[in-house]
Amino acid sequence: MTTSENNYSSIGKMAFWHKCITYLTITLTVSSGVVWFVYEDVLGLSIESFRFWINLHGVIGHLFLMVLGMAFYHHVQICIRMKKNILMGSLFILISLFLIASILALYYGQGVIHEQAHLMHLIFGALFSCLFILHIKIGRKSLCNYQKKAEVINLNGVRV
Repeated sequence: MTTSENNYSSIGKMAFWHKCITYLTITLTVSSGVVWFVYEDVLGLSIESFRFWINLHGVIGHLFLMVLGMAFYHHVQICIRMKKNILMGSLFILISLFLIASILALYYGQGVIHEQAHLMHLIFGALFSCLFILHIKIGRKSLCNYQKKAEVINLNGVRV
């Protein structure tokens, strides 16, 4: 693999360990959130008897925020400079900010604010899950296009 191919194939890619931690924290956060939603909102059961899921969802959610913050250093900055996947990344960050706002409102809000924050958290949590999958698919497609571009550069011996 030549230097230009290597540069194109690594642009915007996350390190393997970072990717694994991201997938793990998102999977655990979403699955614990779904369990919590089913027990409390669908079945109407008291979640207090399933305190483990509340704690797991909160702790893993906070860990994911740290993982998301780590992505800004390499993944997000490079993609912004290259003007690639900007719309999807911006939506992803915006929904993350709404999730953070709903978390604060759930924790500190009471009465109507708490109920609205709960609904907001459910909606944006579901959007976040769908958007994350879409973000990965679009990012992989974009990476594939860069790899094809690198092959064209190498075949022609000319920089595009």
